[in-house]
Order: sequence, then structure tokens, then C-alpha cells
Amino acid sequence: MELDIKLMVVFSKLSYQFMDKLSKDLESNGMPSSTYAMLAHLNQVGKSKTQKLGEVALITSGTITHVVNKMILNGYVIKTKAVDDKRISLVQITELGRLEFSRVNDIHIKYLNNLLSVFSEEEKQELIKQVKYFGKTLSKGRN
Repeated sequence: MELDIKLMVVFSKLSYQFMDKLSKDLESNGMPSSTYAMLAHLNQVGKSKTQKLGEVALITSGTITHVVNKMILNGYVIKTKAVDDKRISLVQITELGRLEFSRVNDIHIKYLNNLLSVFSEEEKQELIKQVKYFGKTLSKGRN
């Protein structure tokens, strides 16, 4: 039992530290993590519903509007209404958005590579395997 609690604490601290470092790296390059996540998604798909962007960035619906409006002001995206349902807003990445995402992403990937350089390729593969296994057991509703 004590080992389980220790593992939980280690996972919690690791998750917080890792995400905090990644978020601060993005901020230091002029892009909040929520903006980065949304632009990464839009860079792949081109256009997306605002609700989907919130899911991708792990933010609430109230925050989505604020982040999207800020991206519009920065010229990274444009917002339109869906043709078939005017109640649905679609957000599309602009060329400036693609360029800015690419600039920040290049720097961020180098930072991530540096953080994870403490692991060999084999260790990374094993860690991925173990974390995925744990995630699958959690998603199966294990008590």
C-alpha cells in the first residue's frame, strides 16, 4: 500500500513538473500552451470547430472564446460560421499562424528533445509501453 501511494506521488509530481517546464518554455517563446495546442491542431487540420479546440487544449468553453479572440487579434486565425449551421463557429489557421507555430514549434521540439535526452531510445520505448499499459488499465474502469 505504501508503495502505491509513493508511486502516485511520484506520478503527480512528475506530471506537474514536466507540464510546467513545457508550458514555461512555450511562454518564453511568446506563445501560451493553450494557443500552442490549438495552433498545432489547426496546423494539421486547417479548420476546426471551437468546441474541438477546447478539447485539444484542455480548456473550458469560457476560456476558448478568450484564447480564440486573442489568436484573431494576433492574426494567427480567422473565425467563420459553418455553412450548414450558423450556430457553429469554425476557426481556421492563417499563414501568419502557420509561420508563428512553426517558429515556436522548432524551438519547443529542441527543448523537449533536450529534456528527454536523459533516456536512451530503448528506455523511451519501454516507458511509452509501461505508461500506455497503465493508461489502458485506467480507461477500462479498473477500481
